[in-house]
Amino acid sequence: MNIYSFPAVAAFVINVTIAFVVFFGNPKSAVNRWISAFVLSFALWNISEIFILASGNSEGATLAAQILYRIIFIIPAIYLLSAYHFPRKVSAVADSTLFYFAVFLVPVTFLIFSFPHFHIELVQLSGSSVIYFYRIVIRQDFQSITLLATYFAYLLWGSVVMIKKLTELKTTTQKRRARLFLYGGLIYLFFSVLLFIVERFAQTTLYFYTSSTILSFVVSGFFAAAVLSGRMFESPRAIRGGIAYSIASSIVLAVYFLSVQAVTEGLLNYLKISSYAANALFVFVLVLLIRPLELRIRRTLDNLMSQDLNQYRRNMVTFSRMISNYLPAEEFFRRVETFLLRQFHIQNVLIFIRNSDSNKPRFTEWKNRSGSLDLSDDCYLVQYLRRVKRGIEFYDIERKYIGEEVCSLLESKGVRLLFPLFSTDELIGVFAISVRRSGQEFTTDMIDALTIFTNEVATAYQRNLTVETMRRKEQEEFRVRHLALLGQLTAGVAHEIRNPLNVMSASAQTLLKKELSKEEQNELKRFIVDESDRLNKILTDFLSLSRLRTPKNEDVALGDVFERVRTAILSTAGEIDVHISNNAASGTLWTDRDLIYQLLLNLGVNAVEAIKERCKSDRDFSCSSGRVSFSVLSHEEGLDISISDNGIGISEEDREKVFEPFYTTKETGTGLGLSISHNIAEALGAQIRVVPGKGETIFRVRFENTKDYA
Repeated sequence: MNIYSFPAVAAFVINVTIAFVVFFGNPKSAVNRWISAFVLSFALWNISEIFILASGNSEGATLAAQILYRIIFIIPAIYLLSAYHFPRKVSAVADSTLFYFAVFLVPVTFLIFSFPHFHIELVQLSGSSVIYFYRIVIRQDFQSITLLATYFAYLLWGSVVMIKKLTELKTTTQKRRARLFLYGGLIYLFFSVLLFIVERFAQTTLYFYTSSTILSFVVSGFFAAAVLSGRMFESPRAIRGGIAYSIASSIVLAVYFLSVQAVTEGLLNYLKISSYAANALFVFVLVLLIRPLELRIRRTLDNLMSQDLNQYRRNMVTFSRMISNYLPAEEFFRRVETFLLRQFHIQNVLIFIRNSDSNKPRFTEWKNRSGSLDLSDDCYLVQYLRRVKRGIEFYDIERKYIGEEVCSLLESKGVRLLFPLFSTDELIGVFAISVRRSGQEFTTDMIDALTIFTNEVATAYQRNLTVETMRRKEQEEFRVRHLALLGQLTAGVAHEIRNPLNVMSASAQTLLKKELSKEEQNELKRFIVDESDRLNKILTDFLSLSRLRTPKNEDVALGDVFERVRTAILSTAGEIDVHISNNAASGTLWTDRDLIYQLLLNLGVNAVEAIKERCKSDRDFSCSSGRVSFSVLSHEEGLDISISDNGIGISEEDREKVFEPFYTTKETGTGLGLSISHNIAEALGAQIRVVPGKGETIFRVRFENTKDYA
């Protein structure tokens, strides 16, 4: 072999790889078989050139040239039949075996008639006596004209077939593949014309060699790029690996051609090593280098071919994280629509969501725009998406089955792709995506990325529906509890009001019906006044429970508040000791002065009343032994204000009930004091809890994460 063989070797490796990868991608497909045959014919062209260049004698070069001559004029027939099949058959002619026979018969017949005077000759390349190349001789005779006319007629015929197909194919994928194949055919046609022009006017064989090499590389490179990018066939990753390996092999072969001869000759002269052994060792080392080189080339190709796609995927991951949190349906789909429009530069996005509230479920466009369309749950389009469970092209579905109204709307919006949204096995929505504003079509990788994205959207939307269901359930439960509490409040108020009203009514009736002494009259009047005061207190407490103002925070000196509370309690405490601990006598807190005073006063009064209740029920306990204590404890979690007493106490069973409205164990209590205290604590951002016990009860108010106490 020699350096002139390298371009043919590289093209051969790439073409063989493409041909076999396409064929084994789907051997049963006629499309795959014909395209692989078309690419493989170029590989045969390359291998013939290799034999001509490397034969070293005219006999071997002549045989290879004879084979090459036949291959050159058979390739257009393969291109023509490939055009009828790719990307799918649209003509009944392609099903006729007679048509295949006739297409091949014409060039084969002309080749037979030209035997044995083939119009190809060998010439020495670059003045070398052992390196031969070929030149196709164009003469003014029947053989040359007919073969050349057939060659270009078939190429033009195949191109016309593809141009006509572009008007008949509907799906964007098929149009893209047909357009790529047409471009490849036109490139082949253009460089073929160039090759024959060069042959006609070139002064040296080197020009023809250069033109032939360019033709091989351009055609091979174009189809390699088309297949590699996934635009002509599926499974671009597997194909990318094979082509990357081919490129790596070609580079290694280039290194071998350029350096192995010089190295082996040096070893032979200097170390007296056999040239065969040196060649074997050098080739072994180069083979070991192929794999890491192939991995490097594959990564480079991935970056070049998938740069935009990788950016799409990164943006999709970011967006998926953004919609992982709950969003109302309208805001959710608005963000999804905006993302798709901006990310893929789409003209229109229609989002149909299944509405199960009506008697007949339908898929309704989420915006409910004028002119929008509802899809019935049992229409053909919805049923088709349920069956295939994947993204499809709109024109893959027969128009007659969809319905005129649906077709008209989707076509007016330029819809090309349809993606179902599934939750488990239930279809909950449909995405209809139009053409891109740039006019570019969606690649297979883009469609795959959109499929994954719509699955993420379906999952997020189903999660939102679950959250909404839970929220509605919680709201309903809250409403029921609220009504129950309202009923409890009403019953409690009615009960508490009825007692003083009964006393007042009985006293008034007695005053009206009986002649009483002045002393008895005054006593009954006092009953009426006392019960009126009690009734007023009940209403006042009830209003305090239901209507609490917004806190107005400021720096509050706790010592002053405690002293004010102590003074207010002492007027009713009698012999009970009210104690303020030293740690509560100083320090400030950012809070509402009046509300914190009311909270501590309520708890202090409650403590005093608990001690008085114990005095009544416990003969061994006197009020002089009663003690109410206020203390403050600052710690890492915040600030605790504790109010303790040694009154009647609270049982463990009553611990959770003490803050409920109208719950009381006192004979004259309304049961609203602790409920009001609980509401005040929440308004101040604090938590209140009770630590029950025998002989001591502690109410603890915790202000969490406060940094303002000093």
